[in-house]
Amino acid sequence: MAEEDPGTIPIDIVGDVVCPYCFMGLRLVNAVVTSVPGLAVDIRWFPYQIDSDIPPGGMDRQDYLVKKFGADKVEETLAKMSSAAEEFGLALALDRIQRQPNTLDAHRLIRMAYGTGLQPQIAERLFQAFFLQGQDIGDRGVLLGIAAKARMDVGAVEAIFNEGQDVEPLIQELAAIRGAGFHEVPRFTFAGKQDIVGLQPADTFADALFNSIEEG
Repeated sequence: MAEEDPGTIPIDIVGDVVCPYCFMGLRLVNAVVTSVPGLAVDIRWFPYQIDSDIPPGGMDRQDYLVKKFGADKVEETLAKMSSAAEEFGLALALDRIQRQPNTLDAHRLIRMAYGTGLQPQIAERLFQAFFLQGQDIGDRGVLLGIAAKARMDVGAVEAIFNEGQDVEPLIQELAAIRGAGFHEVPRFTFAGKQDIVGLQPADTFADALFNSIEEG
């Protein structure tokens, strides 16, 4: 008897694109998913801002790190990030980052990609731009470049940025996510049932995925 097709498994990710552990989590999810040949998934991104009080134009990266971690902890904290990322084949270029961005516009771009099948690609490109290339992903020119590489309609993206009608719904969504008690990212939900908070071992993700397939 042939195994029943589980259909498309939705995987919801709540995270911020300046969170290195969200980047690692995305890589881990992709690795687990690709370990199941032929499995169809729908990865959906939901916004979270680790530091929503950063000015719209961003702030100096070193000033941000000192303020957040303390001058005596910055080097140790960055070293831990880099070491953790290496396990996922990621060589973080943390020394190249000059600006700590406000990520509202980056989340707007991810939101614009909903329904196009490009959300995971846009998120991946934002992570790469920030953590691997040191780009300022709060800069709209950078964001438009990312949209172009993903073959989004750049003119439409720029128009939405300029009109700003999507800002209030996004702010409401951010508030709703925090209001639901989401205070730690990354957060992953498989098929609306299996929740994982934080970066967990690969086996934990695999178990959540396979349980979702069985329950689906």
